[in-house]
Amino acid sequence: MKIYVNDKYEILSLDKEPNYFKEVFEVVQTRDVMFGNWCDACLCGYKYEPQYEFLFNEDGSNARNEKTGELLYKLDDEGNKITAGFACYPFVNYQTLMLIQKQYEDSQKQVQALNAQVAYLSMMAGIEMEVGHE
Repeated sequence: MKIYVNDKYEILSLDKEPNYFKEVFEVVQTRDVMFGNWCDACLCGYKYEPQYEFLFNEDGSNARNEKTGELLYKLDDEGNKITAGFACYPFVNYQTLMLIQKQYEDSQKQVQALNAQVAYLSMMAGIEMEVGHE
């Protein structure tokens, strides 16, 4: 699966390349394993970002830049931060995501009910209809 993110590592899309993205990550997990049945709108409330190896002082504390106070990270031979893994977490309030998901599920039920009504009316009128996509 491909995860497309913006410059803040907010998920823009899974597997479908959006018009704009900063980076794409390939993962071995499936959508269902990582996100269950979350709708696309909920997925856009998540971040997927790399985590880097920290540099430590001799006393075990995190090393920081003396001027800015920013954390320092281990670098490879080319000067790039060494990736320690990835974090996937919501940056939108979880209750808000739950409301979005509920509205999505309710709308899918409405679509199914309308498709069933159209199929029934078509059958009664003797008209063959193509099955609609959800």
